[in-house]
Amino acid sequence: MAVPLVEKAHQKIAAYLQEADHAVDATMGNGYDTVFLAENVGQHGKVYAFDLQSAALTATDARLKDKGLSERVNLIQDNHKNLASYLANNKIESVRCIVFNLGYLPGSDKTIQTSPQTTVQALNSALLSLQKPGIISVLAYTGHIGGRQEAEAVKVWAKALDKQHYRVTIDVPPLVKQSPPELILVESI
Repeated sequence: MAVPLVEKAHQKIAAYLQEADHAVDATMGNGYDTVFLAENVGQHGKVYAFDLQSAALTATDARLKDKGLSERVNLIQDNHKNLASYLANNKIESVRCIVFNLGYLPGSDKTIQTSPQTTVQALNSALLSLQKPGIISVLAYTGHIGGRQEAEAVKVWAKALDKQHYRVTIDVPPLVKQSPPELILVESI
C-alpha cells in the first residue's frame, strides 16, 4: 500500500528538524502540521504559523494547548506572502523547514484559499530564509477551483531552481481519484 503524501512529507521533514530549530507553517489550516513542527523543534525551537482565517488560528491554538506546545509557536493571522517580514521582525535569519498545504481551510469558506501568485511570492521568501541543509514541503491539493493552476505554478517554480543548490522531488501519485494531491519537496544542499 502506498504511503500517504502527508506521511511522506513528515518523514522527510523529521530527518531535517533538530532541537532548537526554527520552522514555518505557511498555511496552518487546522494545525496538524503546526503541531508536528512544534514537536520536532523541541522546547528551544520556534514555529511561525500563518493563516488568513481566524478559525484556523482558533483550531490550531486549541490543538497546541491540548498537546502542551503553545509556547513553541507564534500564530500569525496574515497571508503567507508576508512571512519574510515576520521572520525579520523576530530577528530570525534562517529556518530549517517551511511547510505549505495549498488550498482552503477544510470545513470553511472555500472562496478563501491560497493562490498561485501569493504562494510563489511566499516560496521565494521561504527560499531566502532556508538554511542549508533545509527543506520546503508543498502539498498541493488540486481538486478545487484554482488548485491545478497553483500546483502547476509551484512545479514551474521548483523546476527552475538551481540544481547545484537544490534537490527537487515531485511526487504525483497514480490517478486513483480525479484530482489527487501532489507533493513538491525542495531540499537545500
